[in-house]
Amino acid sequence: MTSITINGAFRPQRITGQQRYATEIADRVLAAAHVREAVPAGAWSGSAAREWAWTLLRLPSMARGSTLLSLTSRAPVGMSQVLAVHDLFVLTHPEWYSRRYVMTHAPALRAQLASAAAVVAVSEPTAEDVAHHYDGEVVVAPNAPSAVFADPSRADHAILDRLGVRRDGYLLTVGSMDPRKNLARLAHAFGTLPAATRSAFPLVVVGASATIYRDAGLTWPEGVRSAGYVTDEELAALYRGSRAVVFPSQAEGFGLPLVEAAAAGATGVVISDLPVFRWICGDGAAYVDPSSIASIAQGLERAIENGVPAMDVDLERFDWDASAATVSAACDRAPAVAP
Repeated sequence: MTSITINGAFRPQRITGQQRYATEIADRVLAAAHVREAVPAGAWSGSAAREWAWTLLRLPSMARGSTLLSLTSRAPVGMSQVLAVHDLFVLTHPEWYSRRYVMTHAPALRAQLASAAAVVAVSEPTAEDVAHHYDGEVVVAPNAPSAVFADPSRADHAILDRLGVRRDGYLLTVGSMDPRKNLARLAHAFGTLPAATRSAFPLVVVGASATIYRDAGLTWPEGVRSAGYVTDEELAALYRGSRAVVFPSQAEGFGLPLVEAAAAGATGVVISDLPVFRWICGDGAAYVDPSSIASIAQGLERAIENGVPAMDVDLERFDWDASAATVSAACDRAPAVAP
């Protein structure tokens, strides 16, 4: 059996969607005896620039003679590897990103797809998108909720007191301050609600900004509580205690907050009518038009009035062990990097 080298360039990064996926999959794949992980260290670590240099210049030689597995977009270019693709938005919607990010990451993604031995897509809709840009093997290994979200005893409910909200008395949105997350329209929609309603049911916003995105132009109305970056334990409590989770994205490769919310016991979601969200939630959600402020506002009103369908996600479809097994099998079929 050919050995597998996991690209551990994600290890020094803050845990967000891609890094969580990479951590959960890598930790399981590493259980096999023929798998090792390469991580930037020494002079190659300590900054994003140095870690990118390690990925492009040092990692290829470290992976020689093995199958390389890259689980985030921080992956080598022009070489055979099993590549996880979370979305193609830097190619299809460059307007959501900074000019510098597009200039570096769009060519990198094209080169990665041109040479990949196989692609791992995080959802069926993403796999369909990838098929328009790649003609090799594509397997689907979706995200899943981490264990903390399914264990009520680990939830840190003190976050509700710190934010000044009560259980079942707030709306929750989770995501980076990224134009794709559509937070500007959400802010406008929330601002159309009566002041008394916004006071009684504030909107809690979890997430932080990043330099890779264009300015989302956000101005939040009264009634918004900004939580910033929170721990998993705090996020589990926020999901569980919310009146509804609101996720009005313009596009997503998967939608990790949906399965996290379901595992944590959230009662309802107000989400964009996107194919990937339908794939995850089926009929167990209130769907809105992400391009319409009025539609989003109506969704918020339905949530406050307890008028959204009960959240009903089949969590057996979203399991880290099953996804890791799919990834491992794809690696076992893929060729090794030339020695």
